[in-house]
Amino acid sequence: MTISTLHGGFVFAKQRLITAQETDSDFLEATKQAPVSAGLEEFGLYYLNRMSFHEVGGLLERRCGPGLACEQTLWNWALQKALEIDTRLADEVQACQKLPFPQIQTQVDIYSKEAEEVLVLTDAIGVKSQKPTREKPGEPSLPKEAQRHDTDVLLLEQTDGEFVYLMGSTDETVSLVSAAAARLRRDWGNRDTPLPVVALTDGARSIRRDLTALFGPEVTIILDWYHLEKRVYEHLAMMAHSKSEREEWERSVLGFLWQGKVAEAVGSVGGLSVRNEEKRAELLGYLEKHAGEIIDYSRRKATGKWVGSGCMEKAVDQVIGIRQKKKGMSWTEQGSRTLAQLKIAELNGQWEQLFAA
Repeated sequence: MTISTLHGGFVFAKQRLITAQETDSDFLEATKQAPVSAGLEEFGLYYLNRMSFHEVGGLLERRCGPGLACEQTLWNWALQKALEIDTRLADEVQACQKLPFPQIQTQVDIYSKEAEEVLVLTDAIGVKSQKPTREKPGEPSLPKEAQRHDTDVLLLEQTDGEFVYLMGSTDETVSLVSAAAARLRRDWGNRDTPLPVVALTDGARSIRRDLTALFGPEVTIILDWYHLEKRVYEHLAMMAHSKSEREEWERSVLGFLWQGKVAEAVGSVGGLSVRNEEKRAELLGYLEKHAGEIIDYSRRKATGKWVGSGCMEKAVDQVIGIRQKKKGMSWTEQGSRTLAQLKIAELNGQWEQLFAA
């Protein structure tokens, strides 16, 4: 047989062995080795989260010689490693069930410079879905595929002030909420005082649902300024008759919102003479729906505390966006989540232990 390593492929004569139980074995089985070295697999998967399958296959051929790993082999490696991570995650969730869950502080002074906060940042990022295989004549119709696949990512502040990246398992048997709850138990479960959690989010319904499931209905949530500003801009652009009119409205509405004056912003939007009443209604509904999460951003900003989730935007780009949202790319749900799982392991500093002997 041929052994594939970073230095190329080597012909290896398998040795037949007889175990102590007088059963047949061979050298690789007895020494718990595979016909592919861990170094070659690690090399391939490291670059798979930076380059396409085709490009990594070409890189391996230049580095190690032809025929060591085709695109299908690379995918098999990625899938197997992601399943290993899924298993570890499930084991961690199970082990942490015995640990106490921290008590969550129901009221946090978000405007105090001295007040302690444990930040939670969460967002979802979507990638384009692959088109389903065409059905053959006479075969039953398949259900419609989603046009995009979304993956929720959560950043949880740790005791040292650094953030850990979290997502659910690739097969979705372990949810993001379960993974985050296990981490909270492990990192914060023995805390004597309530945990002052502050969540910065884009206000999506699914994210709010997860936060409520994780921390309870009274968790402190701040609507991220970046997403609020973006939503207002997009709607005003479709409501205004000209660019100059939109800019004037934007200064007024965002000026009120920056100071947390939701009622004034709603009144301002309601008094505009717009060209698209539907978009006005959508914006008013959005502001009223999130009124409890819109804060005095100016006052909080003055304390030096976060009002936006730029760190979260960067995080989801690192986990998925940079690799998976290039022009012309499309993904299966399993393919997207598999690469995301590998990237999260790397970002959390767990990459080396994935390939430890």
